Amino acid sequence: MSREERAHTRLAMTMAEDRQVDFGTFLRQAREQRGVSLQELAVTTKISARVLEALERNDPSKLPGGIFSRSFVRAFAREVGLDPDLAVANFVSAFPDESGADEMPATTSAVEAESFEQRRRAFRIVVRLLGVAVLVAIFAFIYYSKVRPGLLTGGDDGPRPLPAATAAQAPSRPESQPAAPVPAPSVVPGAALPDAAPDAAAPPTAPPATAAPPAAAAPQQAPLVVVLTLTDPCWLSVTVDGTRTPSRTAGPGERLEFAVQRSITMTVGNAAALSVTLNGKPARALGAAGQVVTTTIPASGYETFLR
Repeated sequence: MSREERAHTRLAMTMAEDRQVDFGTFLRQAREQRGVSLQELAVTTKISARVLEALERNDPSKLPGGIFSRSFVRAFAREVGLDPDLAVANFVSAFPDESGADEMPATTSAVEAESFEQRRRAFRIVVRLLGVAVLVAIFAFIYYSKVRPGLLTGGDDGPRPLPAATAAQAPSRPESQPAAPVPAPSVVPGAALPDAAPDAAAPPTAPPATAAPPAAAAPQQAPLVVVLTLTDPCWLSVTVDGTRTPSRTAGPGERLEFAVQRSITMTVGNAAALSVTLNGKPARALGAAGQVVTTTIPASGYETFLR
């Protein structure tokens, strides 16, 4: 046994006898007597300098624990000329909870121990990331299936309901207006008074000469009158002469009438629920039940859509 080996053996025996020298000081003194720095020791043992420094500071929390911690101690002791078995025994005595109960297998090296610890940490990170990804997928599915169902089905928000007074009823109002400008009969009794002067009798004759009746009758002269009769619930949108009415859901029994000068375009969500007449004549069916159909009927040439 050389002088240096005997010195290290005496140091180990001194530490075993003197409990005032802690385990970390025991390793540090052996390294300093060997003249080796922590960085050099990290290169030869393949153990990070942070772990070696933790051993010298008596901080086993930086070690993987169990047989792997003892493997680090064994590699440290071997490089600084200490007896590896004695160093491990001192480590187990100083840190019984951190060192584990089983003996380190001979085939397990410090490099293998540190590699195993790195793989274990990487596995924990991967498991956490997978857990976060699963939670994100669950919340995304709930959001798109409950809050935004239209994005999953590929459809739009559906037809919006209209108020009770629909725009389709607007063209039918001129039919009731001819009765409004007929105040002439109410003026006739006043015109028959014997004392009335000829100039006074002229005003009663003025209202019939006004152009109001022809203006009121203009909608009735539309080249095409389209009547829609609903047999089942159906949403629809109608565009008459370029003016589009908002889409809405119509119920069975409803009757909608439109005066068309140029053309009418109808988009229906249930083609079989709609019965169409053109100038009082029945038109062909727009489509089958549940079929979404868009049809444009021109005022000139509407006969091609008749049955």
